[in-house]
Amino acid sequence: MRESLRAHVRHSLSRAGRVCLAAAVLLAGCSPAPGPSPSPVAATTSTPAAGPLEVVFLYPTPDTEVEMGQTIRVIAQVKDARGEPVTDAGLTFGVADPGGQPLVALPATVDAQGTYRSERWTLPHHQQAGLWRLTAEAQAGPSAGRGVGSFPVRNSTSETLLQRYGFWLEAPSLRGIVPTITAERGDAQDGLVRWGGSLPAQHILPTVSVEIYWRQGNFHLDSPEAVRRFMLEDLGQLGFTPVRALGPFEPARFQHWDAWRVGGRGQVKQDQVEWMVFYAPEVDKTYSLGTLVVQPPQGIDPHAALRDSFQVDATVQAQGVAPEPLPQLLPGPELLAPPLGERFTGTAQPILLEWAPLKAALAADEYYEVAVDYNLVEANTVVRYATRETSFRLPLDLYETPNCEVFNWRVTLKRQTGVDARGEPVGEALSYASLYAYVQWLHPLDDPQPFVHCPNEQF
Repeated sequence: MRESLRAHVRHSLSRAGRVCLAAAVLLAGCSPAPGPSPSPVAATTSTPAAGPLEVVFLYPTPDTEVEMGQTIRVIAQVKDARGEPVTDAGLTFGVADPGGQPLVALPATVDAQGTYRSERWTLPHHQQAGLWRLTAEAQAGPSAGRGVGSFPVRNSTSETLLQRYGFWLEAPSLRGIVPTITAERGDAQDGLVRWGGSLPAQHILPTVSVEIYWRQGNFHLDSPEAVRRFMLEDLGQLGFTPVRALGPFEPARFQHWDAWRVGGRGQVKQDQVEWMVFYAPEVDKTYSLGTLVVQPPQGIDPHAALRDSFQVDATVQAQGVAPEPLPQLLPGPELLAPPLGERFTGTAQPILLEWAPLKAALAADEYYEVAVDYNLVEANTVVRYATRETSFRLPLDLYETPNCEVFNWRVTLKRQTGVDARGEPVGEALSYASLYAYVQWLHPLDDPQPFVHCPNEQF
């Protein structure tokens, strides 16, 4: 009886199992097939391997030379004992001068790729040039590390000018323009520096420039005429752009000096020019700070922004000599007629250019060069004429040559050294060039000017 009961129970359980299995198969056939197991999500931070951290500097490095006044960001990576990147460390950079004197501590932030960057920092002026030192302190949980590095730092242009010539001026860099020295002449007693740059553009280039002239001694700038004579006779050509006119002359105060603010007119209307002229008794020098701006930033006085950092340092025993000497030239001829921008129509009336003589009588090999230039499309043509007179009539063939009806002219006294392909004299300058005048030579209304390719401003 018991054996029969056990057999019955085994049979019942076996049958129930088959029913359950069949039900499971049916349910599986009615349900979607299971997909692959999901991949584990990568952690956003890593646990560094036990042991010290390593800091690797990416910028600046011993191969990276920067200059005082330049703005940089220190960049580094942090690695654990296995050499794996650490993305959750606290990191602070330190910068010291070549003697180990600390200059700044810069906290760092990390990006998604595990690169640590400091905030922007401008290298201070008036520091020792040479190999500056970098340090980095890293901490991630119980792990810590310290990195050391270095990078070379050179004097800024401002530092160099101070050491050579005894004055300080910060770089003229409005609108992100990177300036360069375009002229450096003379020495610590009498000299010239032009410093500026432009941004690439079509037709009108955003430009900033500073021109620093200095002459040993007091030139007694007690009137507008005295200032004008100093600029044209003692300084000579004011050269960052052709200057058409000087004035007005207004008394001013610059830093702690009595000064003259001088306006002017550049080649074209977007050339904004201005000068600050003054005597600095602490160094017994007379200075002219000229500024040129084209398309300056809005809401500021761009001339003041370019020159207001200027200072002289009487404690600096400057003995610098520039790469080029100052030219020893006579003042440029004073232009007399016609008035600036005078209009002439047609060819009935001759256009006579006149200027004051520089000498009572010219030597046999001396002459006045009259340089006339005119614009068409994107080209500017210069034609040079020679005369021993103090006047010159514009040739009629200029009127008939494709042009934009504006003719610029200036005069220079020269000594002949040869002839050009046309048989015209060529020579070396004995004077600076005059101011840069112009006349308009128009076609009559019933004879319209046939040359229309004039996209640029003319005056």
